[in-house]
This record gives sequence, structure tokens and C-alpha cells, in this order.
Amino acid sequence: MSARPVALFGAAMGGTAAGIGWLYLLRHAGSLEAGPGVREALPLQRLAGGAAQPLARLVAAWLPAGLVTGLLLRAAGYPRRVVRAALGLGTTLVLLLALGAAADAVTASESLQRHLAAQPQRAATWIAAALVAVGAALPAGGGRR
Repeated sequence: MSARPVALFGAAMGGTAAGIGWLYLLRHAGSLEAGPGVREALPLQRLAGGAAQPLARLVAAWLPAGLVTGLLLRAAGYPRRVVRAALGLGTTLVLLLALGAAADAVTASESLQRHLAAQPQRAATWIAAALVAVGAALPAGGGRR
């Protein structure tokens, strides 16, 4: 088995975890309160009334997460920017859809299945995945393969 799929999974998990962590860190610090609020950006904060986050926070959390993802993917043998962007978008989107459904299920004390269909309608999920894609495309490639 090739190391590339393992590296892709690791980069996706690491980038997504970094984006979520940075978003929580910025929320806790109370910084970057600029721009419109994006609903459901932090699904686990729904019950506490803090799920919506300012757009500036999302950009400050998810764009660097995408950059890290892109650097990891480039090091793993994905030199083309468009490929890194597509992989970053797709993997982050899948992970955030699953994590969002899990968070909703936990906060509502319901089954996971009941919350899967609602996830693709959340703008915050798409914004985060798009920012990761942009960030993943930023590092220059190492040539064509």
C-alpha cells in the first residue's frame, strides 16, 4: 500500500483538527469579531448560544489550516496546487459533515442518522472547506508528476 493515502488522511485529519482548534482558541480569546456571524460554525456550542462565529474568525482559523494541509500534501507527493485544493476541499468537507452530524446528535441526544441530512445546508461547513482548499493551493508545487 502506498504511503500517499495515509498521508492524505493524516493531512486531512490534522488540518481539520487545527482549524477547529484555532477557531475555538480565537473564540475563547474574543478576538476577530469582524464580519457577519456565520451560523453553526461551532456546532458543539449550540446549546450555549455560541455556535455562530464572525467571518473573520473563520478566515483566521481555516485559511492557515488549509496552508498546513497543503504543505503536508505537497510533502506527501501531491505537488499540483489544483490537486491539493481538491483534496483539501473534499476531505475537509467530509470530515466536517460527519463531525457536525455527531455534534448535533450529541447536543440533541439523538441518533447520528437523524442529523446527517441537515449538514450540507450549513454555510459554515462550506466556508471552512473552501478556505482549506484555498490555503492548500497556496504553497508552490514541487514540479509536475
